[in-house]
Amino acid sequence: MSRKFPNLFSSINVGTHTYKNRIIAAPIYCGTFATFPPLSPMFFQAFEARAKGGYAQVTIGETPVDFEYANREPFPPIDYTDYNDPAFGKLKKVVDNIKSNGGMALIELCHCGESKLFIPGLKNPIGPMGYVREDGVEVQAMDEVLMQKVIANFVISAKFMKAAGFDGVMIHAGHGWLIHQFLSSRTNARTDEYGGSLANRAKFPIQLIKSVRDAMGKDFIVEIRVSGDERIENGMGIEEVTEFCKMVEEFADIIHVSVGLYRNPILSGQFSSMFEPHGLNAEMSEAIKKAVSIPVAVVGGINSPELAEKLILEGKCDFVALARQLTADSEFANKAEAGNAEDITPCLRCYKCFPGPLEDNIDDLASLFGCTVNPEAFYYDTNVLNSKPSGSRNVLVIGGGIAGMEAAIVAADRGHKVTLVEKSDSLGGLLKFTDTDAHKDDLRAFKDLLVRRVNKRDIKVVFGKEVTTVDIRSFGADAVILAVGSAPIMPAINGIENAIKALQVYDDLNKVGQRVIMVGGGLVGCEVGLHLAEHGRNVTIIEMGDKVAPDCYPMHRLALVHEMDKMLHYRTSVKCTAIAPNGVTVVDRTGKEEFMVADTVIYALGMQANKATAESLRTAAVGVPVYEIGDCVRAAKVYEALREGFVAAMSIL
Repeated sequence: MSRKFPNLFSSINVGTHTYKNRIIAAPIYCGTFATFPPLSPMFFQAFEARAKGGYAQVTIGETPVDFEYANREPFPPIDYTDYNDPAFGKLKKVVDNIKSNGGMALIELCHCGESKLFIPGLKNPIGPMGYVREDGVEVQAMDEVLMQKVIANFVISAKFMKAAGFDGVMIHAGHGWLIHQFLSSRTNARTDEYGGSLANRAKFPIQLIKSVRDAMGKDFIVEIRVSGDERIENGMGIEEVTEFCKMVEEFADIIHVSVGLYRNPILSGQFSSMFEPHGLNAEMSEAIKKAVSIPVAVVGGINSPELAEKLILEGKCDFVALARQLTADSEFANKAEAGNAEDITPCLRCYKCFPGPLEDNIDDLASLFGCTVNPEAFYYDTNVLNSKPSGSRNVLVIGGGIAGMEAAIVAADRGHKVTLVEKSDSLGGLLKFTDTDAHKDDLRAFKDLLVRRVNKRDIKVVFGKEVTTVDIRSFGADAVILAVGSAPIMPAINGIENAIKALQVYDDLNKVGQRVIMVGGGLVGCEVGLHLAEHGRNVTIIEMGDKVAPDCYPMHRLALVHEMDKMLHYRTSVKCTAIAPNGVTVVDRTGKEEFMVADTVIYALGMQANKATAESLRTAAVGVPVYEIGDCVRAAKVYEALREGFVAAMSIL
């Protein structure tokens, strides 16, 4: 047991089993990925890492119970009556790995019901109600024959999973899928015995869950996943969800509490954003825990063992379930138990790993996935990953931002002698702004983590020096890594001297007046504008394009714009043509000119790579490999900077 986190690392009985700790690797990546070539590398990489991470349970994500009505993507079907099906052996391989590392292996069984993607040649979706969807697809109302067929498919697929070695299944009764569709009065207006009261709406779900329990026996774990609240108008709330949990607890071993709806994942909180509190579902799991006698797990924005320990200690839950956090750092449990919690990489909830509903991105899925803070996640170049240096090299890293720090850390870990030179008096580069930004606590924690990692290694750090070509020639490096960054673009706008750069806002908020106009509605302009609005400023963002924040990840944009709508104003399709001490002149696309009054004008019109600096230094490094990474190549997101720093260091042999 961990002395620092005694509750988190205490054992607990689940059904007839004993779990070694209170951390569950939450369901992620569909079981169908295992046989789908574009996504199978991601699937096996993710579960290889989770298997070794020290978790009491590792759960494979949504897997349809049939491929006639239940599936929502055109992935290869699985024949659950044939144990020679290709998926059987592939899933068994993952299960064996999880169990050999001491974890319980579960898989989430799912039926998407009326939300099924229309796939030509296959049957239309089914659900509690018959109607025509907005996309013109007809949904068939389920009769008792179809209900029994769905129940049979859950049982057959559960038996298939048991034969493959799984210790249990999670039955998905949340997020707006079929079981949830029956439970919610918002989607179930039936007038027969399966509609009306909660007892009636729960009749089919209870039959289904009881049938799986009866078929699988008491030693097979049955976990039920619910959305504690739909977080939508007229949606099902925690009171009815709690009553349902009481109805099914005799057939279940764990209740797993999530929130929201898959078809509205950001605003409903299913995939919580950086604007949501960490552990956002804990009050709901506490309500359910007080009402049932079986263990309760909670998922949602938990990215530190300190929070996890607190939730269990306070009786909010029996288990914490981590999903995106384990993409950021699959060693979360091992590090926390070993007393190395300060080295856990925090999930930023930035949505780089979640491009949006799979159905919307099916043609280009493989290229969309990534992790901002974990450069090894979704990276499959085995030539790089398996490379071994032939000796210790003398490595010079120029620039102490994110890219430079990562390069220095990885190079040092591979046995190289590393010198890191930073022209300012501290590490962190552009991310120093996170020390004061209203919504960047996790990004600040990540920046500080990299600084700690540098300081803990035998890396020589030189501050306050701008490296020259003479320095490069005299250093005697075996490899040079250039991470010299970028600078804000100075736009050719009349009166630009009357405005300040966006990132200068963080140096002294007192120099920003009450009425603010932000020229430039990209990601930086929007986030700085939101920061100012959080601090009481009246902010208007002007953007010449047709939408704000077009350069951020799609799911983050939804969350960001939602917050902006609550706190500030923005106008698109208007161009700033002049800046005065008291405001700006703008022109819309019709040519109409307008003067907008402001106390302070700020501009955020992009960053320009320091290519000239990089080029002069690269040219001076005669005869040695030079790697240019991060912003000095082009204005980069944290994801690109970190990945390039990692790859550059791994490439020094």
